[in-house]
Order: sequence, then C-alpha cells, then structure tokens
Amino acid sequence: MFEASSASRLPARWLVATAARLLEEAGALAAADREAATLVIDGEIRFASAADRAAFADELCGFLTALAGRYHDGTSAGHGHRLVVAVHPRVKES
Repeated sequence: MFEASSASRLPARWLVATAARLLEEAGALAAADREAATLVIDGEIRFASAADRAAFADELCGFLTALAGRYHDGTSAGHGHRLVVAVHPRVKES
C-alpha cells in the first residue's frame, strides 16, 4: 500500500523525487489523452509550532493509513491509484 509515517520524516529530496514521479505519471496520462479520474487537494496550513506540525503529521498519517486500509483491496483486479500527500514549508514569493 503506502508508507505514510516514514515518508513524513524524510528530507526535501524525497519530496522532489515524489513530485518528479507524479509529473511523469500525470504526463503519461495526458499524452495518452486518457480521461482519468483524478483528485487534487491544494491548500495552505499554518502551524503555531513544530510540535503542532509533528502532531498534525502523525494524525494525518494515521487517518490516511486507516482510510486506505478500509478501501484497498489487494486481491482485486481493479486499477491501482497512486496517493501522494505532501506537506512542506511554503516558499515565500519574491
């Protein structure tokens, strides 16, 4: 399935590698001119402290792991979907 808890602690290069994979896969879908069902959630959250950010990451990982476990069917012949969630410091625009 996926490893939410370990990925949340990795450095920015993991974020870049994941984003590159997402671009490659989305580009392949667009090039194939496929009408693929997608979901994108984009937003901004401000944390009062590093402890709040860590607690959010732990809660989000737990929630997504439980949600994916509820719907994932490893024995099904259905089409697999990739789930990517990224939280990173927002770069200030110049």
